[in-house]
Amino acid sequence: MSGANVLLVESNKASAPSFASALEKRGYDVIIAHTAPDAIDKANGAVVIVVDAASLKTSGTRLCRELRKALSHVRILLVVDKKTNVEVFNGKLEADLTLQHPFTPRKLLNGVNRLMPAEDGITLQAGPIKLNLGQRKVKCGAREERLTPKESKLLEVLMRHAGEVVSRKTLIKQVWETDYTGDTRTLDVHVSWLRSIIEPNSLKPRYLKTLRGQGYRLDVGVAEEK
Repeated sequence: MSGANVLLVESNKASAPSFASALEKRGYDVIIAHTAPDAIDKANGAVVIVVDAASLKTSGTRLCRELRKALSHVRILLVVDKKTNVEVFNGKLEADLTLQHPFTPRKLLNGVNRLMPAEDGITLQAGPIKLNLGQRKVKCGAREERLTPKESKLLEVLMRHAGEVVSRKTLIKQVWETDYTGDTRTLDVHVSWLRSIIEPNSLKPRYLKTLRGQGYRLDVGVAEEK
């Protein structure tokens, strides 16, 4: 779901860490609120609510209950601190998923991704790699991740030319829509991010190969649209 809205309910204290940056980097449109009434007022268009109860110094029970009562169609991910007894807590709240500190940003993103509603769209498949072009979701084996717009476009180009060497110049032109090739570090970084998602071992790529002086090649089956 391109640009899907995520409502983030968190502390308004400047010293409190925020998940907004990580969510935005993954391609979500983030709306920030600090109280239940504020969240309900801003929730138009939101499909997932992340309630950072840990930053708010609350259990999140009452907040989730208020949000669920007013926004029954929206799915809720609750973040609690490490002192919370999650097994007891889960039976008392209206959240669809609970994350307990400590956890990585990737685990949060995976949780949000799981709660996103299914969406129809063209799926491109090449070997074990499946890319939903509308949702910008890639699945390889048991792993499924949401991509940024540039990551999705880069993978799409490589998949449509699976088995072929695609030059850096071609990739930069098609993904970033520019003929300037003086600095290819941005491309290399995006390739590295893709490898971290689709490769069993990103340090020893099985699928996305680098051909020095030539470009990149995706070694999988021919891509098909479904």
